[in-house]
Amino acid sequence: MPGKRLDEEERQLIAQFLWDGLGYSEIGRRLQRPASTIQREVARNGGHNNYRPGAAHRAAAERAMRRMPAVDDLDIDEEAYSFDRRPGKVQEFHLRLVGVFRQTGLTLTAARILAEIFMTDKGSLTATELVLRLSVSPGTISRSTSYLEELDLVRGERDGKRMRYFLDDDLWYRAWLSSAERNSVWAHTALDGSEIFGPDTPVGARLKDMGQFFAFVVVDMESTQKKWLDFFEKKKKSPRRS
Repeated sequence: MPGKRLDEEERQLIAQFLWDGLGYSEIGRRLQRPASTIQREVARNGGHNNYRPGAAHRAAAERAMRRMPAVDDLDIDEEAYSFDRRPGKVQEFHLRLVGVFRQTGLTLTAARILAEIFMTDKGSLTATELVLRLSVSPGTISRSTSYLEELDLVRGERDGKRMRYFLDDDLWYRAWLSSAERNSVWAHTALDGSEIFGPDTPVGARLKDMGQFFAFVVVDMESTQKKWLDFFEKKKKSPRRS
């Protein structure tokens, strides 16, 4: 963490910690940053009583952009606004999509990354493109894309010297399958616990209800899985319309 730029979420936390009355050393400890980094961040952005995380992050992004090399060779497209799409509607949907992704439990940066990739017709962006689009540090992109890869929401591949991140056609199926596996573990664990505590005891009865519920969900998901696989196979075999 030390040496990397503060990201937007860290700045939000700094503002909250300042509001809570924490000192720079304690804030640094919680964020795993040197106290001097926190002190400089606050001092250059209004001071202790006037620190605004949004304004601070925008100012940092502007400074970073001024230090960036020329990007004429980067594949930064304007396809989100092509096909006669209305910029206002596109931007409004972008914010809405980020909000929906955040409601699923994703961090702000991860949600923004996923939304950016979703809103490109090719369904992929390089790490450098994401840095420029989100105005965050390469380290922030690296951490967030690794997190998304762990969730099977994006797939990273080497594209020359750069990393490119893709959305697969079966993205939601794989994410859903991971959820199904968790439900199965919950079902087996709860039913095992019911036997250990005794199904006629309060704890055992509670665990039995839990296990039976998730067992029911698993059966239902297995049926849905079969239907989706049949549909997906037919979709892949059918010719695309031009």
